[in-house]
Amino acid sequence: MNRFSKLHPILHLIFYVFSLMFVLVVSNPFYSFASLVCALLYNGVIYPKRIRKNIVFSIIIILFVSFFNMLFAHYGADVLFLIGHTEFTLEALFYGFNQGLVFSAVVMWFTALSFNSDGDRVLYIFSFAPKLSLMFSMILGFIPRFTKKLGEIRDAQKALLGGESPQGIKNKFKSEVNILSALITYSLESSIITADSMNARGYKKGALSVKRYKICVQDILFSVIILIAAIYLIYSKAAGNITFIFEPVIYSKSFSIGAFAVFCVAEGIPFIAEMWEEMLWKLSNSKA
Repeated sequence: MNRFSKLHPILHLIFYVFSLMFVLVVSNPFYSFASLVCALLYNGVIYPKRIRKNIVFSIIIILFVSFFNMLFAHYGADVLFLIGHTEFTLEALFYGFNQGLVFSAVVMWFTALSFNSDGDRVLYIFSFAPKLSLMFSMILGFIPRFTKKLGEIRDAQKALLGGESPQGIKNKFKSEVNILSALITYSLESSIITADSMNARGYKKGALSVKRYKICVQDILFSVIILIAAIYLIYSKAAGNITFIFEPVIYSKSFSIGAFAVFCVAEGIPFIAEMWEEMLWKLSNSKA
C-alpha cells in the first residue's frame, strides 16, 4: 500500500497544485463535492483509523460555513425566514454550503499532502531555492514533533498532580503557562541541536545534494493524465461548460458530463493508485 506516496515528487506537485487550484477557482458544488469525496477516500486509505473523524470534521465544517454565510450574507430571491427586517435566503445558505465543501476538501488534501511529503522530497522539488526548501521542510517536521511534545508535557504535568487535571480558572491558566514555557524551552533547545546537526551533516553554502528520485512509467502516465485533464477543464471553464449560478436564484447554467468525469478521474488518481497496488498484491498472493 501507499503506492501514491512512493511516486515521483514532481507528480505530487502537479497533482496537488491541480487539485487545490481547480477546486478553489471553479466554484461549482458538484466539483467541490467530488473533490471532497476523493480526498476522503484517499485519506481513508492512508489513515484508516481516522475515517469517521475526517467525515465528522468535514460535516461540521460544511454546516458551520453554511449557516455562518447565511447569517452574515443576505442575497438571493428565496427567503427562508425573517428576523426583524433581515432576510435569510436559500442562496446564501447554499453558497456557504459550497464554500464549506471547498474548505473541507482543501483541508483533506493538505492532510494527504503532509503524508506524501517529507524533507527530502521538499528539498528535491525546491532545489532551485535550497534555503526556502530547507525552511519549509523543517516547518513540516517541527509541527508534528512539537504537537507530540506538547502531549508529552501535558501528560507529565498531569502525572505530577497525581493524575488529576488542575481545577479552577487560575490553576488552569497557570498550568497552561507552565506548559507553554516548557514547550518554548524545548523548541529553543531543539533548534540549537538541529542547527549543529545540520552543520555537521554538510548543510552549508556550496554543499551538494544527491537526487535519488527516478521517473518511472507510472509517473509519466499519471502526469500526462493530470495535464490533459487540466487543459480540458480549463477549456471547459473558459467555454462556460461548467458554470453554476448562486444568485439571484440557484441553478446549473451549464454542466458537461465529460468534464466532470475527467475531473473525477484526475482527482481519484491517489485512490486508484492505492487500489491498483492492493489488487496486484492480492493477485500475486493468490498465485503463490
